[in-house]
Amino acid sequence: MKGFDKHIQEVLETNHEAAQEHSKIFAELPLATQLAIMRRRRKLSQRGLAKKLKVLQPHVARTESLQHDSRISSIVRAAKAIKCHVMLIPDEVIERFAV
Repeated sequence: MKGFDKHIQEVLETNHEAAQEHSKIFAELPLATQLAIMRRRRKLSQRGLAKKLKVLQPHVARTESLQHDSRISSIVRAAKAIKCHVMLIPDEVIERFAV
C-alpha cells in the first residue's frame, strides 16, 4: 500500500466518524465506480479481472464505465470475481457498515 492509501486506511481504522462518513460517500457512488475501486483495492487490473471472468478486457472497461449502463448481473458477476457482494443497505442502518 502506498503512503497516502496507507494513511487513509489508518485514519479509517482509528476514527469511527471518518469511517462512517467514508461508508456513506462510498455507498452513494455508482455501482460501476464502486466496482472499479474495489478491483483496484484488490490489486487487480481490468485485464486480470477479464481473465477471471473469461471475457475480454473491453467488457470489463464497459462494465466500469459510467457512460455504459451495465446489466446488474454483469456487476454482480464481476463483484463475486473480486470477492465482493452487491447489496442494498437501508439508509437508517448505513452507519453500521463503516469501514
